[in-house]
Amino acid sequence: MGLIASGMANNSSFHYCDSEDFKIPIYTTCYVVTFIIGFTSNIVALYVFLRILPSKAPSSIFMTNLAISDMLFTLTLPLRIDYYQRKEGWIFGDPMCGISIYAFYVNMYTSILFLTAVSISRYVAVVHPMKARRVFNCRRCVVISIAIWALVSFLTSPFLVSRSYSVNETIKCFEPRNPTYLGRVLIMNYSGLVIGFLLPFIAITVCYICIIHKLRGVTKELGENGPRRRRSVALVSVVLTVFLFCFFPYHVVRTVHLHFASTYQSDCTVTTRLQKIVVLSLCMAASNSCFNPLLYYFAGTSFRRALKKSFRNSRSVSFRKSVPHSMLEATPNVENSLFVCEDQTAAVQK
Repeated sequence: MGLIASGMANNSSFHYCDSEDFKIPIYTTCYVVTFIIGFTSNIVALYVFLRILPSKAPSSIFMTNLAISDMLFTLTLPLRIDYYQRKEGWIFGDPMCGISIYAFYVNMYTSILFLTAVSISRYVAVVHPMKARRVFNCRRCVVISIAIWALVSFLTSPFLVSRSYSVNETIKCFEPRNPTYLGRVLIMNYSGLVIGFLLPFIAITVCYICIIHKLRGVTKELGENGPRRRRSVALVSVVLTVFLFCFFPYHVVRTVHLHFASTYQSDCTVTTRLQKIVVLSLCMAASNSCFNPLLYYFAGTSFRRALKKSFRNSRSVSFRKSVPHSMLEATPNVENSLFVCEDQTAAVQK
């Protein structure tokens, strides 16, 4: 998927300056690492959200949907890994080609919008706490989540009709093949840039400025730096890191590349350099599924407690399996006392 235009073209071909020697090892490494880290961490996150957490706070509902989006995207990565391992030989047919391209854009823009929803809900909770329960109740958060899925799925649906094509007896999936629809693609690019990135980024930035201003005022009044401020700072740090590292470079590079490709198609020197930058920025965008779980852990106290509880329970099961049954009957409270001691020690340290 070198360009947003991937697969959205007819059968005529155009001059394309390929950077195969550069992109194949980069894409392969990126997708293998993203699949391993992203799939594992998001499976764990979904287990905590759906099986352990007792209540569904607004941010938990949005984060659950974010984890679902990331996990679904990582499930398509083995197809990409196989494709680049074969040196751009697609063997999975036209429908899966379209689904693989579609999954990338659905994941990217649902991630952006769910991160925006998390940020707005935190803004309301911190700056307008009396309105928080009324504005972001459970039912409304579910409706917002469904609306985000529906909006992104509809706006990115043209990618579902993307098709593979043959070049020198090699079936390609993620590379552009002609400029016929370049004008339409540029329009789609600007729609994604404005609606899918710039407006959410502005909303998130405004929310965090207001949150930090509010917390600074509370700190001055009460003379303390409580856990709520630390959680909010963690949320700001993780979300802004995801936006600035994963999404910002990709949208800027994609826009520049598309404009240059539509104007100077025959200049292979500059085009190849831009394609290499596109490869790197696309890998950064795909890696957002690895960064999002950091948000759940560092910004969600209930998630962190539930994860630690799950870990302790797994240690408890392992402990019981490793100790003979007769020994457990003789000393039934040994294991529990170990954990009590840990909790007491942590309390003393605090």
